[in-house]
Amino acid sequence: MPAPSILRDVFHALRAELGEEDTGITFDNGPLPLDRIDVMVYGAAAPLTATVFATVGMSVEPMAPRDGRAGGRAELRLVRQGAVEPRDQGLIARQLANLATYPWTVGRPLGWGETVSFDDDVPTFPGCRSVFLAGPWEYGQAGSIDTTTEPVRVINVVPISDAERTRALSARPEAFFSELLDARGVFAPPAAKG
Repeated sequence: MPAPSILRDVFHALRAELGEEDTGITFDNGPLPLDRIDVMVYGAAAPLTATVFATVGMSVEPMAPRDGRAGGRAELRLVRQGAVEPRDQGLIARQLANLATYPWTVGRPLGWGETVSFDDDVPTFPGCRSVFLAGPWEYGQAGSIDTTTEPVRVINVVPISDAERTRALSARPEAFFSELLDARGVFAPPAAKG
């Protein structure tokens, strides 16, 4: 069965923005309506650049609005500084695929400015058991992907430490993220305090 047009549009938009992916990891049999989630991996070209992970499949259906939170369609993106080993690529992809199913398994949409916690650290981000979901923060960074169906929001997944999560829950999202961007590079785990 061919992919829905919205997913083809998302895939082609990613290719136009990031080039051809190095690999794609597929997760089948997700909760309906997410029968399949693909995580595209765009490898780092040099040690100081980043590896980008992007979901394709979450936007097949809109998330239901709840408690004043936006519904709509979205896809996830996580950026990791430097090259990522294939085994770790798979672990990060699995975490993103599981997060993509969150609106349908937990019954709550995902949106900019929210935090989500996990039982274990985000792979390759030691000490980060939560993520902050961010919109665009750099000039020219895409906040959405135009499709023939409707715009698809890009949700940037930023792993954060327990201390950062505590601050995120007590501050306005914009203020917290501005502080975080000033404090550290968000493409790498926070530096261990010694």
